[in-house]
Amino acid sequence: MLLELLGVAALLFGLFFCAVGVLGVIRMPDSLTRLHASGKVATLGLFGILLGAALLMPSTWLRLLALGLFVLLTTPVATHAIAASVYRRREIVEELAEGGAPAEASGFTTVDVTSVLSRSHIQDIIKAQERALRHHAPEAKSSSDK
Repeated sequence: MLLELLGVAALLFGLFFCAVGVLGVIRMPDSLTRLHASGKVATLGLFGILLGAALLMPSTWLRLLALGLFVLLTTPVATHAIAASVYRRREIVEELAEGGAPAEASGFTTVDVTSVLSRSHIQDIIKAQERALRHHAPEAKSSSDK
């Protein structure tokens, strides 16, 4: 009876933190703070749920322990990869923004594929396109004359 009460309490604890994590993802203003809310709080929520399930179903504790260790090892790596990607995207958007304005002030909401390149590479691409247009322009005129 006591194990069942502790199991239900742990499940409620985990569900509470999962709900707080969802609210954090919805309410936070920035992608990095949303990532913090989802990573840290959801980990507490998951471990509460796993502990509750282990107390309610003792035969599955080894599987639940393995799942908990897997999440404990992989969540920080995934969170770091997402955060690094967000940081690089912000740097690229700020580099492409005119006058070095911040990404929020410049109105950029998405970044196209060419924004991955640095400004100097983009200038090289533009010059190459202009040369290609000049090179193909006489052929276009001669074919339209026929």
